[in-house]
Amino acid sequence: MACLQHPDRDQPVYLMAHHTIGRRQGAVDTRITSAEISGIHAAIQWTGTHWNIRDLSRNGTWLNGQQLVPAKNYPLQQGDQIAFGRANNPLWIVENLDAPENLLVDLQSGEALPLEQYHLLPNEREPLASLHFSPVTGQWLYELTGNSNGSDHATAIKHGERIDCGLHSWQLFLADNQGATKELSLQQLSITDFELRFSVSHHEEHVQLQLRREDMKLDLPARIHNYLLLYLARARVRDLQQGADADAQGWVSIQVATRELGITVNHLNTQIFRARKQIAETLPDAIDTSGLVERRSWEIRLGCRRFEIYKGSQLESRAGKPEKLLAD
Repeated sequence: MACLQHPDRDQPVYLMAHHTIGRRQGAVDTRITSAEISGIHAAIQWTGTHWNIRDLSRNGTWLNGQQLVPAKNYPLQQGDQIAFGRANNPLWIVENLDAPENLLVDLQSGEALPLEQYHLLPNEREPLASLHFSPVTGQWLYELTGNSNGSDHATAIKHGERIDCGLHSWQLFLADNQGATKELSLQQLSITDFELRFSVSHHEEHVQLQLRREDMKLDLPARIHNYLLLYLARARVRDLQQGADADAQGWVSIQVATRELGITVNHLNTQIFRARKQIAETLPDAIDTSGLVERRSWEIRLGCRRFEIYKGSQLESRAGKPEKLLAD
């Protein structure tokens, strides 16, 4: 994670893909309040292969004791020393020149964690909330696991905003200050565009999941949360067999689901988050996974309408009109 070491603070200054330094509050990414610093004094920018620094000031920027020619790009090296204004001003040290990345910065320790597309907080073991990117809205969304009514209560979080979860607090750092993804050709795809194939062991101790779409076939290892998806898929099948309309199929009461599965509401929501996360880590970033499990007041259902359930080698049930399937 690219950063400079601040001359007066222990915590590093993490670099955005285009990072400005200067005195003008609200106009720069890193502010230096000294009177000799210009409103926008200098810019540090990622080119795709390396970092450049450019002087934009009246009073000068110095790199390893040499004054920069204004508006000219100079490549940075790890360990370089930068002074803004005068050559004898406090030195900023180039500490890391990795490519820019999105981070969660711990407000107490200053430690930065690389931000995954689907991030569980405060940790993977006992998540209380999720922070995940929605390619549909281009926003990062924060959602607590403990919503007892099962409805969506996700809050959009922007660059620089504070996130409190349990006893921990972080600041969201978005390296490009926006949520745009690179895989624009896939931007409109959702997990609901895929067909699911459940493979269930005879004693139902293991449930493996396969995602299928056109020429894509992805196998996911067996996980506990796959049983919750299987449970919801079977609920859809029951309603389908009873002739329920598509919009009414598969809805299960939170109270009934937790009782029949023998879990708490928080555990149920945690399993939903973990299922989304596993699939998000398997699919390209631009594919939306939020529709895997749909919610409404006190009810949930599997969002995918096309799926097959195999128990052992035997087809148990099928829902939806399958697309052209790949050969097994």
